[in-house]
Amino acid sequence: MQAPAFKDKKRGISAKNQVPAQGRPPSDSTQVPRWLYRAILSLYILLALAFVFCIILSAFIMMKNAEMSKQLLGFKTELWNVSNSMQACEERQNEVWNSVQSSIIMVSSKVEKLETQLAVIRNVDMKVQKILELLQTKPQSSPQ
Repeated sequence: MQAPAFKDKKRGISAKNQVPAQGRPPSDSTQVPRWLYRAILSLYILLALAFVFCIILSAFIMMKNAEMSKQLLGFKTELWNVSNSMQACEERQNEVWNSVQSSIIMVSSKVEKLETQLAVIRNVDMKVQKILELLQTKPQSSPQ
């Protein structure tokens, strides 16, 4: 009696552990075809590649941005130097202009003085001419 019971137990245990044989899946209209899994996997791979490409592109843009920032800083320094040079030139030009203006004022005052002196000289010359004319018209006295 024990032998058949042991066999039944053995069969029961083995019957429980048996996996039903998988045959072809039933041709159900709701079943997803295998190519769709591959297509979805391909899309995920393309999405991952696009993400990696975006990361690489962002890193490249950041490097270029840093490089351009350095160049802009250099341009700013050069512009500052040019601005300082222009300001120094403008100050020198103003000094020279002030000097020229003071020289012009001095020369014009001297010219005015010369014109007044010339007028005085002409006045004296006219008086001398009149005196000479008077002397020539006056009868000459004889020497005694």
